[in-house]
Amino acid sequence: MAIIRCPACSARMSSKARACPACHAAVGELTVEERDRLAIRRWRARAYRARNFTYLAMTLVVAGMLWWWFAAPQGLGLPAPLPAALLLGVGLVAYLASWAWLVWLKFFGRPESGGGA
Repeated sequence: MAIIRCPACSARMSSKARACPACHAAVGELTVEERDRLAIRRWRARAYRARNFTYLAMTLVVAGMLWWWFAAPQGLGLPAPLPAALLLGVGLVAYLASWAWLVWLKFFGRPESGGGA
């Protein structure tokens, strides 16, 4: 066994691997079942990233609300401080975008089953 570079992403991988563990690109000949498993692994990795993006967006919203609450004068008085408003705005847009990404993955990005009997 030797360590080689993936032709798709240049990550280090075993020469015996049939797919890159980093980018899931097929390196050797794969059976239909292996291609299906690889497609499901790719889909799960994308869904994982989308959920993490959602968590990041929620963190931005919470940070914006806390900034707004603790800014002088204390409380949620208007107008909101600019940094708090920016955090809230970016967080809300990112949250909506990440949920749109998750919905797209659920309904349109799910891998098709390639074959079998």
